[in-house]
Amino acid sequence: MYSLLYVDDDEAMLGVNKIFLEKTGEYSVDIATSAHEALDRIASADYDLILSDYQMPVMDGIELLKEVRLRHGNLPFIIFTGKGREEVVMEALNNGVDYYVQKGPDIKGMLAELKHKINRAIERNKTGDELKKSRQQLTDIINFLPDATFVIDTNGRVIAWNHAIETMTGVRKEDILGKGDYEYALPFCGERRPLIIDTVLQDPPALETPSPGFRFYTNTISRDLYAPALNGGRGAHLSIHAGPLCDPDRMVEGAIETIRDISETHRIKHDLDLAREANLGFANILPVGVYEMDLNCILTFANDKAFEMFGLLREDFPAGISVLDYIFPEDRERASSEIREVTLKGGATHGREYLLQRKDGSTFPGHIYAAPVMDPGTKTPVGLRGVIIDITQRKLEAQALHESEERLKLALRSGDIGIWDVDMRTMTVRDIHEWTATTLGYAFVADAVTMDMCQSHLHIADLPKVYFAFYQHLNGNTPYFTSEFRLRHNDGSWKWVAARGKIIERDENGKPMRITGTISAISRPE
Repeated sequence: MYSLLYVDDDEAMLGVNKIFLEKTGEYSVDIATSAHEALDRIASADYDLILSDYQMPVMDGIELLKEVRLRHGNLPFIIFTGKGREEVVMEALNNGVDYYVQKGPDIKGMLAELKHKINRAIERNKTGDELKKSRQQLTDIINFLPDATFVIDTNGRVIAWNHAIETMTGVRKEDILGKGDYEYALPFCGERRPLIIDTVLQDPPALETPSPGFRFYTNTISRDLYAPALNGGRGAHLSIHAGPLCDPDRMVEGAIETIRDISETHRIKHDLDLAREANLGFANILPVGVYEMDLNCILTFANDKAFEMFGLLREDFPAGISVLDYIFPEDRERASSEIREVTLKGGATHGREYLLQRKDGSTFPGHIYAAPVMDPGTKTPVGLRGVIIDITQRKLEAQALHESEERLKLALRSGDIGIWDVDMRTMTVRDIHEWTATTLGYAFVADAVTMDMCQSHLHIADLPKVYFAFYQHLNGNTPYFTSEFRLRHNDGSWKWVAARGKIIERDENGKPMRITGTISAISRPE
């Protein structure tokens, strides 16, 4: 039920109209016989509408209207006028009256019109109040947002400008609210020009016509860009989101744009890109494959050597490459188990050999080294990184060396010849064990035999010539060390031998580091 105040100096008219209005059950009607009485009542009560006659003594209806507007703002106001009083109507409208009703002989029609206009004025005022409240709530929400935010209406005029954008631009909301003609672009671009918020209000809207550089979501368009005019001309990198503002009927009433300064993020990303580029550049000069993978064994990084090693192309990377697919099936389960072990226990592996498989199905042996990649925040593993070494050539060389050594051993055995290798730094002799065992009957347990041990088995009469020949070669006076001398057999007898050797390694100062050669038993008369 609406509360009305009816003002008229004609008490009879007051009584009749009060009865009629309250009879509808929609209104509660208070009455006042003068404008001054009405102002006192309005000050002490809460009315939905003021209904006033125009012609009253002391203060007429127009003067009352002016006072109500001055003291109580947009409180709905309807005025009664007589027929032929158009000048009164015009004055009332100019002073903000909501409606006027002309008195006439058709009382029933006049009262029906009055009821209609009362309801319409009150509902319009309530709608306006709700709209103001809604806009104030929107303004409060926008001001609460941490991101710089502003709103424009469909005519491009600024209707909201929050605290964060004041701080970002240095422009106070009092200086920009109500302004159009791209005034809001000046702090960002230094000129009047459309911004992303304006694309939302295009016809058709940009939301329906995707453009390069824009990202589109439900009723939202966003883009990262550089604003050269911000920060006193130093510029800033911004992340901008814009979308329409709609009424309950989904009619567009304006647009909203939020702006976040991502300059620090952009700098960090730039530095990260430089670091990644440096890492990739460094990785690409290495002669081994370098890789990273996540916990699902999906490749997240690989250098050029790794791609070349497995016959892969960079174009294969976006589709997702499973590392396990490039390990031969018989080794795959072992690889999975060892990956889990490294992930759970941490630490780096010392390199494990697998049979690896290229994209074309061919295979090659390789050593894979791995260490967990840790999340710096949670300190938990998020993947593995490491290197892959193709050991095909190494294995071929090792096989060739093994075969060569076997052939040499076979040749030496057939000729009763032994090999010796002296390390001058440690004064130890290697590789002579087998010959001493078969020729002299000794079985040395140690890996290396010392020079003192060798000297203890040398005939004392032969020592001078052996040392002379040895040091003649060390001093560069002879191309080879050669000497014949006697060694004591395990049974106590003496056996004549011939030794021949050569320096094969010197240090940076030319000092001998290794001498290697052969030794064989000879027959010599006593």
